[in-house]
Amino acid sequence: MLIEVLGVLGAILLLASYFGQTTGRIALSSVLGPSMNLAGAIFLGINALKHGALPPALLNIFWSLIAILALIGQLRNRRAKSRPDDR
Repeated sequence: MLIEVLGVLGAILLLASYFGQTTGRIALSSVLGPSMNLAGAIFLGINALKHGALPPALLNIFWSLIAILALIGQLRNRRAKSRPDDR
């Protein structure tokens, strides 16, 4: 039952992130979108692995890696913007 709940929650997170970013409700520069993508991909990946579905599990592993890279980029951008200018 928990695995099914994780799968449904993962799907909701991925779809909400996609909808939010494509409609402008979630800023592309926000960490919210990649965070939702990461959580959703992890939850769906767990569900896929539990059901022995290797192709969707691999897709979600790569989706997670992309989300991690996006989060790192967003956090670096935030850190760079918060530094005072060197004058």
